[in-house]
Amino acid sequence: MKSTHTQSRNMEGMAKPRLRQLHNVVAVLAVLAGLAVFGGPAAATAQTAAESKAQFTGWLPQGPEGSWLYTVTIPGYTFQGIETYSAGGGYTEADQLSFSPIAVASAGHGAWKMTGEKTFVLTYLNLTFDAFSSGNPTGTLKVRQNTRIDESGNSYTGSGDYTYYDLNGNPIPSISGTFTITAKRILVQAPQ
Repeated sequence: MKSTHTQSRNMEGMAKPRLRQLHNVVAVLAVLAGLAVFGGPAAATAQTAAESKAQFTGWLPQGPEGSWLYTVTIPGYTFQGIETYSAGGGYTEADQLSFSPIAVASAGHGAWKMTGEKTFVLTYLNLTFDAFSSGNPTGTLKVRQNTRIDESGNSYTGSGDYTYYDLNGNPIPSISGTFTITAKRILVQAPQ
């Protein structure tokens, strides 16, 4: 009986180190799987660098997301507006021209898409109305724009075209044309 007990104790003594060894292998595999899923230390460093750049410059690597103050120049007229580029490609804007008695229009809504590292295209629509006194619908305005963000990420320049359409969707060439645009990003500022 003594030999069976001794044999059992020897087997138990051999199993414990193997069990520890198996436990260590499982732990190492779990760490490696975690690094693979979350991108490892290099990805964490890259993300931190991108976040730091966004924090200090306001420029986001994925595009123009955020709000901007812009100035548009069309032949014979210059006006300002504000716009917001949403993550995922949404866009809204309002401008000074929209409240002119000769060009009453709603706020603009549209979509943008990156075409390069610092370039994007934009298309948006406004609903148009006759003079303030009656406010009857007259159609739509479509704006299309090509844009380049500067190195700082806090300003851009661009150009494009605009076309007015009547209520039946027919273009009105006499009030369509081209424009240039410059914009500055609206940055967060603490009150003084």
